[in-house]
Amino acid sequence: MQEIINEKISVITVHNQQTRTVMPAKLKWQGKVYKITKIGYHNKIWDGRTRKHIFFVSTGVMDFRLSYDTENLVWTLEEVTDGNS
Repeated sequence: MQEIINEKISVITVHNQQTRTVMPAKLKWQGKVYKITKIGYHNKIWDGRTRKHIFFVSTGVMDFRLSYDTENLVWTLEEVTDGNS
């Protein structure tokens, strides 16, 4: 089941100097830590004058849509899918 969340969350990221990328590795939501096992998609968009990074990530059991606001340095969990219809 897919659910819209739109909550600010904490995210641990990994920075790779060689590829010049920053990717989420773990997220904390509702007191639980989820280890990200797959980055399905990463896109950069403009929201007005603010650059945002959108990530579709998976733990293998649950899928999340995350956004990172580069102006305010805030991670938001936009959607969560548990794989059930």
